[in-house]
Amino acid sequence: MRTFSPREVEDQFHIYRLKDEIAAVVATIDKIYSHLQLDKGSLEKKNGFCFGLLDPVTNILINGAISELSPATAAQAVVGGGGEKAKDLNNNAAPRVEAGGGSRKRRRRGDNAADLSQRSLDGLTAFLTCLFPYLPDAEARLYLDAADADPIVASLLIIRRRGIREFDLSSQPTEAAVEVALRCAAVVAKHPDPRSLVLGWKQLSPVVEALFGSAPSSPRETTMHVARRVLRRLHKDNAAADPVLRLEGSWELAKRRLTRERLMGIYAGPKWLPPARAHMKRVLLATIHGFYLQAMGRLPTSELCDSYHRSMLMGGHCYGPLDPVSNIIVNTIWYEHNFPASKQFPVAMISTTMLSCIVARSLYGLVSFLCTRYRGLTPDLAMQRLLVTGVNLKAADPNLSPTPSATSRKKRLDFSDCAQVLDNPDTSHIQHSVVEESTPSAGVDESYIAAATAGFHGYPLAQQEFLASPTGLLSKLELVSEVLHIQVCVPGSQSASDGPLSPQKLSLLRTILQRCPSSTGKLHQQQNVACRKEDHPFELHFICGVNELVSGPVRSLGEKVGDYNPWTRDKYYHTHINFLAVCKARLYDPPTLFFAECGKDGADTCWCVPVIPQKPEAGQVRCIYCEYQGNRILHPAMESFHGRDEFEKLFYGSNGSYTNDKLITNSDLEVDWVHGVQDGAIYRDCCPDSDDDEDDWINIF
Repeated sequence: MRTFSPREVEDQFHIYRLKDEIAAVVATIDKIYSHLQLDKGSLEKKNGFCFGLLDPVTNILINGAISELSPATAAQAVVGGGGEKAKDLNNNAAPRVEAGGGSRKRRRRGDNAADLSQRSLDGLTAFLTCLFPYLPDAEARLYLDAADADPIVASLLIIRRRGIREFDLSSQPTEAAVEVALRCAAVVAKHPDPRSLVLGWKQLSPVVEALFGSAPSSPRETTMHVARRVLRRLHKDNAAADPVLRLEGSWELAKRRLTRERLMGIYAGPKWLPPARAHMKRVLLATIHGFYLQAMGRLPTSELCDSYHRSMLMGGHCYGPLDPVSNIIVNTIWYEHNFPASKQFPVAMISTTMLSCIVARSLYGLVSFLCTRYRGLTPDLAMQRLLVTGVNLKAADPNLSPTPSATSRKKRLDFSDCAQVLDNPDTSHIQHSVVEESTPSAGVDESYIAAATAGFHGYPLAQQEFLASPTGLLSKLELVSEVLHIQVCVPGSQSASDGPLSPQKLSLLRTILQRCPSSTGKLHQQQNVACRKEDHPFELHFICGVNELVSGPVRSLGEKVGDYNPWTRDKYYHTHINFLAVCKARLYDPPTLFFAECGKDGADTCWCVPVIPQKPEAGQVRCIYCEYQGNRILHPAMESFHGRDEFEKLFYGSNGSYTNDKLITNSDLEVDWVHGVQDGAIYRDCCPDSDDDEDDWINIF
């Protein structure tokens, strides 16, 4: 039996900066500037940085052309770096994080022409770390080194290395994220007018392929002349407009550069790139978290609030012979029937930390199951297999079913575009040789014990008998699946889908599972306000995620902060919440997932909006506050909220509360924590002795 935990499957982040890595990228950037044969001092005055939406050389020339039309640049030239606007921007954006690895002493002389390469590197690093979550500064520099300081090619390398197979290069969320990343890059590089730089690129973005795609070796004078002419015309025609950033041309040109350079041998022998394990883990955790949201949406409100909230957190793992959501529901109902609490109590929300804990336990249960079942699998290969199969154990283990169909046995999984492990871009041969073409090393019963042990199930032998015994769940799979997947389609409903379980279906499911053998308030008020502000009448189903530490910390010496945060003087102004709500006009539809942002003062706004969860492999909408706390709050793709557009202020602000690397390391333990958490105390059954001394209470759970 092979069991794995966070201790054995560490993130392997490349956090610490190395002088050789920094020097290698700076040398590449120096070579780019030398190739242009332009005076570096002149380029520095024109803010000719090498970050942007094209190759580094073209970026330098276009950034120079944009700066010539920028009012702040003109003011800087006249006053010698003054100009109130430029001065304010630089003061507000003073970098604290060492994005390029430079010391603070070096940063103080960052305006010197000699530091242009370092400032470009800082901007390139900021661009990538703002665009991709969980990317340490040091790892961003490794990708830049592999891409010869080309930011868009480096982005493609990250997407391929991490196996972000459904990343939509030209979606609105991606366009918004690239705009924020470009602005962050300008701020970190101490550009005097970041907004003008972003505006210039937004104006040029729809025509970059037509203007700069046909002749990659155009003379620099031609490139700058074309950029100036187009920018002047666009600025004149749309002086008051805020154009939309278009990325189709930039991505297409980057793909051509990547293909061309590999054919020429420049990228043929790729340099060492960071492991993809940490990203794989987070994608899997986000996927499993989504399964729990679906399961909570299918359980009736009264049963979920009264009893199933406990059994879901204690024994509602997502592994089993059914699909993941069905496994959660079945394991939850079975656990509640066989191991009920001595005293039930209703709740309107689930513990955010405990939900994260059962998500992590499910992940390590799945990994341990597969590695026990197939000795040739490593944890990385097991996670890669789970990614390809959508975290569905039935698909990940072709021999799981007692009577596997010929089709399922012959179907080959495609690992070509998945996250890269073992420094091999395609592990299909290894995967098939150790699983599909081999005999399982252990039986299903032993593998389920490994899963239950790694998943900290309170009764692993009982769960193994329930899931693996021929007289257990396996004997009733068809009947259970039929009850869980009855299609709901009534007049007025949005679609035919697996709707919420009715009391009748839930009662039938309980009856079926009982025959299986066994060895043995403030947030609630805020959600009501948010629901009432929706156009349609919704009724709260369940609160499933909370982060109270949004918009801060702000040091406060007043007394008002003590009303809601008495143990600290650090004030946070907002709370981010996920909750499920049922539309009263469409009772047969599954509950809708909402995102809410609630102010903590009476005068603050409280609003909510439905959110459609994106597939984790397609990327995610980022919030700096929720990432810092390790929360998996789902945020809206288009609406603005606190923490979405504040990356440049918070990453590189004056107080140093948030940095990119802190964003990763602050919650590195919590992200896949499988042990007990403080909130779990409410589910403990305790028995006092005769003298009723609390110090002598015995935990019997």
